[in-house]
Amino acid sequence: MDQELLIIELLSAAEPIYVQAQKNRHKNLIFAFLYSVVVCVLVFGLGSFIYQRLRWQDGVADSNYWLQSSAVLGILIAALAGLFFSVNAIQGIILRRSFQRFLVRCVQKAEKYPIVFQDADSYYLAEQLEKKKIRLSKEECIELLTTLDDAKVYLGNRQVFLGFSSLQLFVLTEEPTSITMPAPKSSKINRKWLILLLCLVLGLAGIFANRHQNNSSEDTVSTISSSEAPRSSTGLLMQQGTPPNKQVNQANYLDFNNETNELYMTTDSGTSWSFVPLKAEWLRSGSYLLTSGEIPMGYWMDKTYDVSQDFSWFIYSQNEKALNFLISNDNGKTWQKSLVSENAQWIRYRKAQFFADGSGVLVYSNASPEVSSEGLEIYQTNDHGKTWSRSNGTTISQPIQNVSFVNPTLGFVSTREKLYYTNNSGSSFKEAVVTIPADYQTGGLDLFQSPNEVTQVTANQLETKLYLLKMSGIDQGKMFACLYRSSDNGETWQFAEQLSEVKSTE
Repeated sequence: MDQELLIIELLSAAEPIYVQAQKNRHKNLIFAFLYSVVVCVLVFGLGSFIYQRLRWQDGVADSNYWLQSSAVLGILIAALAGLFFSVNAIQGIILRRSFQRFLVRCVQKAEKYPIVFQDADSYYLAEQLEKKKIRLSKEECIELLTTLDDAKVYLGNRQVFLGFSSLQLFVLTEEPTSITMPAPKSSKINRKWLILLLCLVLGLAGIFANRHQNNSSEDTVSTISSSEAPRSSTGLLMQQGTPPNKQVNQANYLDFNNETNELYMTTDSGTSWSFVPLKAEWLRSGSYLLTSGEIPMGYWMDKTYDVSQDFSWFIYSQNEKALNFLISNDNGKTWQKSLVSENAQWIRYRKAQFFADGSGVLVYSNASPEVSSEGLEIYQTNDHGKTWSRSNGTTISQPIQNVSFVNPTLGFVSTREKLYYTNNSGSSFKEAVVTIPADYQTGGLDLFQSPNEVTQVTANQLETKLYLLKMSGIDQGKMFACLYRSSDNGETWQFAEQLSEVKSTE
């Protein structure tokens, strides 16, 4: 049949074709909307469900990844659905304005399938015999017109994908050959809707489980009475006991409750207390032993935590492997944790320092029971500890007594016998030259006594205290804090004066 002649004749049936095209477009829009809603609910529901499962596990660095990923995927799907709606609307405008071009495409598609079969319910279009390509339900086919040579032109709906369809034009020049085809399985359609319904139910179940988990975690605080404290949604502890009711001599103080095994902090000498959502064992992870035995619970390494109204922080590990950092900027009302290292085993010494611009340094040593040397790991932050990145690492030949950074670049490491310095953020360390007077001897600072920081007193001068044993005179055998100064960025240190005696109880 001549294409141009058929197109001209079809122009007389423009209105029913346009009406059918609009119905088909609206149907596709409805399916697109349903699929986008179901997929978004499914993705967000499963993402929420996985998020809840992960963030209740110890040592998970970033369970938010799953929730963020599902949210991004849901937004992407919604954007694609919006794009589909926009394209569909544009097609509707183009259809009205370029109807003849639309007819050309319909006629070209019809010519690809010149052979037509039929059974009781459907027409089957084929490119050649025995190769049926398209099934069109007779109920959805409409007769458009009869051409001048008595051929009948029909318009049907061609199923494309999961409910989406497109218009299909075909021409009958004679009665189609009848064939016997297996009855169409209505279960296929039912299966599609069943899958959609199942996805929707799974998604809603995930969201419900998420909300139910949050609610149940809050209820657990008052119902659980076992020695194992309940976990909050971030993997931290939730308060079970009551805060201390006492005043202390320090404005900022960390208190350990022996009865409930809970930590509380105050920033006003005990007038008010805030719960710290950590186990004491997490704060004391790794080695806490001296030659005289284990340090009692309630005593902590210096600079492993700090308490203040606008910036409280704690270094801790829940599993003796992953090292975390906990922050509060509102006097303990809310907490945020970050991952420092996923592989921090055999921890002994650990410490963090912060500077005025929000930068900071966190160090920890790996101590093996078989050797005396220790590996020192150095991490840095530029956002008050919200994120950490490994800067450098080195090996120190003796157990580390203290690490002190003047700024993120210039730092010092002391042992009982030696003092090392770095001026490149730990990329390399050199041994500093320390002048020891004849009547003194290096003895070093015991690990759990308050270490002495290196401070910058002027642009060209550093100061610190070193603990030395007196070897002669009436003070023989006693340890004293001695003031040392350096005017070459810590390469050499000179004795300035003897300060106070260091008692063994200190």
